[in-house]
This record gives sequence, C-alpha cells and structure tokens, in this order.
Amino acid sequence: MDYLTGRRALITGAGGAIGRATALTFAREGCRVAAVDISRSAVMETVALVQEAGGEAVALVADVADEAQVRVAVDSAVGSLGGLDALFNNAGIMPHQDESLLQADADLWDLIFNINVRGAVNLTKWATPHLVAAGGGSVLNMSSFLAFLGCSHPQDAYTASKGAIAAMTRALAVQLGPQHVRVNALAPGPIATPHVEAFFAEPEERAIRLARYPLGRFGTVQDVAELACFLSSDASSWLTGQVVVLDGGASVNYV
Repeated sequence: MDYLTGRRALITGAGGAIGRATALTFAREGCRVAAVDISRSAVMETVALVQEAGGEAVALVADVADEAQVRVAVDSAVGSLGGLDALFNNAGIMPHQDESLLQADADLWDLIFNINVRGAVNLTKWATPHLVAAGGGSVLNMSSFLAFLGCSHPQDAYTASKGAIAAMTRALAVQLGPQHVRVNALAPGPIATPHVEAFFAEPEERAIRLARYPLGRFGTVQDVAELACFLSSDASSWLTGQVVVLDGGASVNYV
C-alpha cells in the first residue's frame, strides 16, 4: 500500500462499477479518497467497501453537470482530506438509446454532453487551484477508444463527447504543465459491466465483438482502475497530454 501513499484524490462516478473499483484500488495503494456520485446510496456503498478494506474515504453527493453542486463538493473534499493531489473525471453516461446523428435527439445530445463533457469541465475548473496549491498533481479524464474509431453500432453523441474529452485533455496538459499539473485520459474499449454487455446481449453479437480483440477478452473494471492508479501516481510523472487506449488490441487489429 504505497503507490499513492499520502495522496488525496477526488473520484467522480464513484458509485458506478469503474468508479468503485478505482476508489478501492486507490485506497489499497494508500490514497485517501473523496468519492462523488449523484446517487447517495451508491456512493455510500462504495465508501463502506473502502472502509471495510481498511481504507479512508468520504462520500459526497453531487450532479457533475451542476457547477454550483460541483463547487460545494470540491470544497467539501478539500476540507475533509486537507487538500487535493488527484482528480479522476470518471462520471459519464452511455445511454442505450444513443444512435446515429442522422436520427439525433437534441435533448439526448444535451444530456450526454452536459454530463460527459461539462461535468469534466466543472470538476477541473474548481479542483485545479487545489492541485496547484498542493504543489502539483494529476487530472485524469475518461475518454473512449471510440474517440479514435468508427463504430458499426452508432453511438454518436457518446462518441463525440469522448472526442471532446480527448481534445480537452491535450489542451489542458499544455496549459497546466508549467504549474506541475499533469492531464491525461483513459480511452477504454468495452468494459464488461452489465450496462455495456447489454449492447451485445445475443451470443452471436458477443462473438463478433470478441473476435476483434487480440487478447481474447473484454476489459474489466480492475483493468481500468489499475491504469488510473498508474496515471495518477508518480510512476507516470513525465507523462502528460496523453489519451491512453486500453482495448485489448482492438484498435490495432485490422479485420
């Protein structure tokens, strides 16, 4: 338990599968965690699991799309932890009803962008001064391998939002580097959660998808959590402005 010893991290979407796994992993590595989610019951469960495992965490409830709520959550996190060294903008949505922009639902596009993009903007805006005050730190955003690949099952609002995150990551890395704040992003392929697996519920659909992955499996929440831990630690201290694809080799497999 020393990869993140003494660090203080704020993780959004901490009541979900990836956020929960990341909170547990960060705590395992010695980090104190401010877990943020829109669902009180979900984030309380995450914090309870962290504490049962011997870690330290505080639960905060906020809608990341609401800047006023975000400001309060960041202030509460800093007050509880005594500062902030890392931010993981993990909160996001990928609605099953998202489809081609040729049939775009404007309200759905607004919802996805408000959470996936504006949420990251809000958190980064209010957390960055605290990272700078700590002498530097890490901002980690959640993009997707769909920011770089076309998809045979269109999810265009989600894809566009994750492309925006990738671009924002590179821009912020240049801006914040002189203040010793690194900015990177994760770009996972399909992670085997019930929500994602519902996109290919039929065995035939699953087999078609799985054939695209040279490593022969979909990702797990722990795959994401471990990479998030590395990117938030000093082990990646000379890494910034990168969107790291985590997809079992799918993006380099021409089939």
